[in-house]
Amino acid sequence: MLSYFKNKNIKMIVFDMAGTTINENGIVYETLYSTMKNFGLNVSKSDQKNWHGANKKEVLDKYLLSNNLMRSSIQNDLHSKFFNNLKKQYFESNNIELIDPNLPELLTNIRKNDIKVTLNTGYNREIQNSIIHKLNMYEYVNNYVCSDDVLKGRPYPYMIYKLMEQNDIINPKQVVKVGDSQNDIFEGKNAGCFSSIGVLSGTENKKSLYFSDFILDSVMDIQ
Repeated sequence: MLSYFKNKNIKMIVFDMAGTTINENGIVYETLYSTMKNFGLNVSKSDQKNWHGANKKEVLDKYLLSNNLMRSSIQNDLHSKFFNNLKKQYFESNNIELIDPNLPELLTNIRKNDIKVTLNTGYNREIQNSIIHKLNMYEYVNNYVCSDDVLKGRPYPYMIYKLMEQNDIINPKQVVKVGDSQNDIFEGKNAGCFSSIGVLSGTENKKSLYFSDFILDSVMDIQ
């Protein structure tokens, strides 16, 4: 697939983090649920499927609105509780790891083929930076952005556009998006990317990713 992208003049691949390049075993969605439940919000576990790949602050705000609690003081309190809980889950219990121990070699090889390797995520800046430094991902990626860097997160295409700007890419047809959620795929489609690739290493299955241009078991299948 890598030689195919090179022949198609692909200049950049945008990889999602959780479930795509990072294995975190669904912790973020369990933390979203438990934080809102403990906050007294009306939320169901069955709602979790709608949160995949989304801006986590936007998810929290949606439930504040539906519970008639959208006030800045309450909003800030809930956001802080969530991100503090997530940091504890991630970094105090060592719950995160690369999706595959050979991922650095794969991403380095992609870069050797003159294709930029970039990351985007629905996490905030602090969480994203912490993950990248914990796993030394800065050694083999070119750039990364998060939903804090743009007006709206996925499925809006703005994070991809931000990465295109950072890497002097004008044409989205020279960009490939890879992710494990519907929001990842819609993000790539909305940006006009050459292709949007779904991976089965995260939360979704083939049925829910049917509109992807390709479906792979893992990013490691990009060889």
